[in-house]
Amino acid sequence: MSFPPPSYPPPYPPPYGPAVPPERTLPGGPLGVLFAVVTGLLLALAVAVNGLLFFGMAFAGDSCGTSAGTARFCDDSGVWMLVAMFGPSVALAAAAVTVVLGVVRLRRPWTALALAVPIYAAGPALALFSVFG
Repeated sequence: MSFPPPSYPPPYPPPYGPAVPPERTLPGGPLGVLFAVVTGLLLALAVAVNGLLFFGMAFAGDSCGTSAGTARFCDDSGVWMLVAMFGPSVALAAAAVTVVLGVVRLRRPWTALALAVPIYAAGPALALFSVFG
């Protein structure tokens, strides 16, 4: 034979232990989803541009020693060749850090994205300037 549970006055039963946290929803709603889509598309475009530039810069040194090579790119140190090859990747990493810090620390995602676009654009521009400049 068992006894019925004791009747408690509201709230039923008294809380013991830590409270259950409320359900979390996605922050930002539709604007957060739009930001994620725009950021993903820009990232895919930047990765494609970086791949094409890296492939092109791998063969850009073939013109050194001919009249088609630029003096800056074909100098003996090879610094500009490294800038042209790895500059867009470094700029993409800097832009990604800018967006992440803008979203996480400052809570200003669109401002961070608007700042990250020219930061990234400086990398391919510097690469193209070092070759064709």
